[in-house]
Amino acid sequence: MIKPKNKLLKLGVLLSGLALSSATFAANTVTLRYNQWFPSQHWSQADGLYKYFEEIEKVTEGRVKVQPSAKPLAPPTRNYQSVVSGIADLAWGPHGYAPGAFPLTEMVEFPFTNEDAGISSAAYQRLFEKHLADAGMHNDVHTLAVHVTSGGNLHMRRDKVEAPADLRGKKIRVQTSVVGDALRSLGAVPISGSLSELREFLSRGIIDGTTLSDELLTGFKVDNYVNHITQIPGGIFTNSTFIIVNKAKWESISEADREAIMAISGEALAVRMGSLWHQNDLEAREQLKANLGDRYIVAGDELNAAIDQAFDPIRKVWLDKAAAAGLDGEELIRFYEEQIKELSSN
Repeated sequence: MIKPKNKLLKLGVLLSGLALSSATFAANTVTLRYNQWFPSQHWSQADGLYKYFEEIEKVTEGRVKVQPSAKPLAPPTRNYQSVVSGIADLAWGPHGYAPGAFPLTEMVEFPFTNEDAGISSAAYQRLFEKHLADAGMHNDVHTLAVHVTSGGNLHMRRDKVEAPADLRGKKIRVQTSVVGDALRSLGAVPISGSLSELREFLSRGIIDGTTLSDELLTGFKVDNYVNHITQIPGGIFTNSTFIIVNKAKWESISEADREAIMAISGEALAVRMGSLWHQNDLEAREQLKANLGDRYIVAGDELNAAIDQAFDPIRKVWLDKAAAAGLDGEELIRFYEEQIKELSSN
């Protein structure tokens, strides 16, 4: 009678061990809920973030997965905060949708600095790591990467913009208050609105035009509402964009898996997203030029000088914001421009 009992005891220990092992594996398996507010079929998602999510699962051997939400967990204006509060675990989106919340990011919204979004994104990630993170930017989340989108141009429904005077009285949809302030000083009437509102704004004639990169114009299939485009070399603005994770959720991932994820994040992820933007922007530009012919123009010296002057007071205000954060704004601008120059020469 003793041997059967011993066998049962051993079997119980074995089963308990297996159960414990399964529980440990389950505890180390984490699913991150991604706030899917942007169209899932857009290349930035399908070719960019979704491929990155697949790599996360691969490098963690399936222990960490990212699950896009079936519908938005929060609107783009609350995207960042949704990760802080835990409504979403992971989010991607522009800082500018929360005006005033991220003053340090306004620096990369200034014009003429973004000829190649892949290069500018690498420079921006380096700026973040060297200066902005230590100044408290994104303290309440874990940052996977920051990047920029392609530079914005002026897309108009009916009237071309060739000279500064052509902007007077024109209602222009803008994504950020920085660009809105600059256009206001040029006599335009800035209208705030997200990308999801752009089609309605254009189709109903609520706006005369929009500041936007060429690839988003075609990507959102609203190019049929635009009859004149003025390309601003280096962009009249650039979107600063984040890819972030909830802090508590990040800490629930094992240290080894966190290291594996960060090995494919940071500058590598910034370049991945920025380069996709640049590639698609160039393709969209050629398509728009073919469709519009001589109604697609490049801004001349007069218009560029006026835009530059319009941003002067905004730059000065930003320098004060940087100083309030304990940073030398001139040094940050110099560092960013030096990184772009260095990366462009490689």
